[in-house]
Amino acid sequence: MKKCILVPFDFSNEANFALDHAYELTKLSNTPIHLLYVVKKDSDIEEWQSELQKIADNFSEKHNNCEVAAIVRAGNLFKEIYEYGIEANAYLAVMGTHGLKTINKAMKVIKKFVRIPFILIQRPVIHGEYNKICAPMGPDKKSRAKFLWVKYLSNLFKSKVYIAYCETNNIEKKAEINSNLKFAGSIFEKEVIDFEVKPLPEKDFADNLYDYMAEIKPDIVLFMTDSYKENITKLKHARNIELYKKIPIMCVNPRTDIVKLAGFN
Repeated sequence: MKKCILVPFDFSNEANFALDHAYELTKLSNTPIHLLYVVKKDSDIEEWQSELQKIADNFSEKHNNCEVAAIVRAGNLFKEIYEYGIEANAYLAVMGTHGLKTINKAMKVIKKFVRIPFILIQRPVIHGEYNKICAPMGPDKKSRAKFLWVKYLSNLFKSKVYIAYCETNNIEKKAEINSNLKFAGSIFEKEVIDFEVKPLPEKDFADNLYDYMAEIKPDIVLFMTDSYKENITKLKHARNIELYKKIPIMCVNPRTDIVKLAGFN
């Protein structure tokens, strides 16, 4: 089955923003978009199928007749999103979110998908392209999966990459960070991807990171899923909480097997 971009849909403004973001990806990757709405009862499927199909058809008509499928399933929200994502051979998901108040709900969905990263959207498309990518980096080698997704996005959009990492006095962590920097650098140099590296103070790292992003103005930031919630909930400054709402976030699970996905080599 042809790979697709999955957009869990709930008819909210944020879901429409997610659909717009998915289009920016699919018009370059030439993959179809699958809109998925989950209802509670089988008897609700027919009514909502009609409504979702209207949205899919209207969107396709306005966007160069791009391929948009409309799917309605009945059952548990998290289970149905996961099972359909696997069934439809989704390689990426784009989902609208309501931010901190629904962060636990979003995490329940994201963590189920071992091999599919989620891009979380709260605001409309601004530039339409991911020309600047911020990639915070930790010492864990499992986080290297993130840099292969950075490579994928950068190859689509010809992006510049900004790597930020936490300064530390721990000798072991320093060595692991340097190893990950070398890994990322080898990928980017081979692919001729422009990048720069920025160390940030360990104290209040989350706010330091978002202060840095206020300077560089990235179009997307990539977090490992297990560090996403931690970084966001530790934001203290109102300016950074507001900035967090504006920048799309890609969450990558540590076990993501990128090599087996189309478009990666």
